[in-house]
Amino acid sequence: MFSVFGPKAVQRCKSLFLFSSLIAVSFAIAIPAQDARPSPISEHQPLVSAKINAMAHHVMESGLKANALNGSDLQPWHMKVDFQILLPGASKSVGGTMEEWYKGPYQWRRTYSSPSEHLNGSEWSVTKTEHYMSDSSKVFFSYSLLNLRIARPIINPLYQAANIHPDYEMEVARVPNGSLNLVCASVIEPSRYAPETNPDWLFPVMCFDSEMHLRLTDSSKTVVQFDDIQLFQKCAVARDIKITEKDNLIATMKVTLLEPWSEANADLLKPDKSAVPEPYHIEPGMPLPESIYEVAASIPFRPDNVPYRGTASVPVILHKDGSVKAVSLPIRGGNILYDALSDAVGKWKFKPYLVDGEPVEVSMTIYYVLDGKPFVPSYARPKPAPVVTAPEDYSSAYDSKRDPEKDLAMAEAAAARDHKRILVEVGGEWCSWCKILDTFFTDHADLRQQREANFVLLKVYMGPRNENIAFLSRFPKIPGYPYFFILDADGKVLGAKDTSPLENRGGGYDVREMKSFLTAWNPQ
Repeated sequence: MFSVFGPKAVQRCKSLFLFSSLIAVSFAIAIPAQDARPSPISEHQPLVSAKINAMAHHVMESGLKANALNGSDLQPWHMKVDFQILLPGASKSVGGTMEEWYKGPYQWRRTYSSPSEHLNGSEWSVTKTEHYMSDSSKVFFSYSLLNLRIARPIINPLYQAANIHPDYEMEVARVPNGSLNLVCASVIEPSRYAPETNPDWLFPVMCFDSEMHLRLTDSSKTVVQFDDIQLFQKCAVARDIKITEKDNLIATMKVTLLEPWSEANADLLKPDKSAVPEPYHIEPGMPLPESIYEVAASIPFRPDNVPYRGTASVPVILHKDGSVKAVSLPIRGGNILYDALSDAVGKWKFKPYLVDGEPVEVSMTIYYVLDGKPFVPSYARPKPAPVVTAPEDYSSAYDSKRDPEKDLAMAEAAAARDHKRILVEVGGEWCSWCKILDTFFTDHADLRQQREANFVLLKVYMGPRNENIAFLSRFPKIPGYPYFFILDADGKVLGAKDTSPLENRGGGYDVREMKSFLTAWNPQ
């Protein structure tokens, strides 16, 4: 049975279905069809245009509204699910059922039943900070794994999208997938936003069909496929879900019952007398705990004497006073590495984590980078400074907030006064070759002096934060970045130069080519 709630529409989903009829037309025009994930963008090109970026965010937000069963405006519901799951280290999957009674985002009960003793137990959410689970002191209850692999894909399949901030640059593309043409939104170069962990853990690729029903997510080689879409309270729910990891099937789910719940048996939401309090879970998008003291782990070599690489995850409990306790977690193949890491993080100290002003005990994961680099505490690592320029400074940085029209007027005045030409340099902080160009002039004082003696440098930002269309439309088309325009003191375009021919084979710029370019455009 798969019941559909009555005719009353939920307001949060209305805008989606109005939007979906319009977006199908705009996608056909603006979004290129692709055979797979969007290919990497050239390092000489802006990461994504402002329009595509805005559309990708709109797609994601619309998908969030239509593909979740945990909204505060949903009527109470009851669900049953049959599942098969492959436990870590096992060769065969085991089956079971999940049943949930839902009254609101912080009021629900979830019960798992299975022939496997590790897949039996219940979890209760009473309030925002009060969670309970079955006592697992005798038999370990794998509730974290079950919630990740079974409950989330059905109830809140886009939970990771909360990690994507409004200012993160995204792209969107049409991707053929069998009989469907999917619309896939993803973060551009996500490593920029998570430099010390696997960004795929945080930022999934999200693919929707023409009605904006979620059909596929791809996160760190874990692909979740959503089929047999049905509407419940006007929101999309997949009855058939498959999860593959590195092309291996690790979980399947079939929704056998989804119906309104009258709360006739509200006692189901009360934790059992034997239930134990559960630490607070930090959901994606929530502030992370702030460490105030960290020590490095003495990391051993592997048995083959090859150093460990990548990032290791260490589950911990953060106590109300900020102290840390590593969770005992046997690791297949030995515990040497985990013991070293847990011993170190057990000495770490955090600021107390506050929820609504009150400290809470937190269940969290510490991601420890193993790549042989000197250990630097997170609070001591340099943070990138925002691009901020002084009112008269139009030459030192690509500032997306500047007005290039006013900057050009100042540059024209300076060029007329000093009998120079204007060298317009178009680029952005996203552009690796723009940074290389800055370093090149810093390292070659003679060329920098030649540039300063003959030109007034004007940097103009072009990128996702500001395309400066009105200003740049007066110039010839730009094929790549950084790009030069040479103007006279009146702002007349004298010439243009693609900087690619000025590069050398060593990953930088050629001294002779740059000197020749500057000399050719020196004012007479």
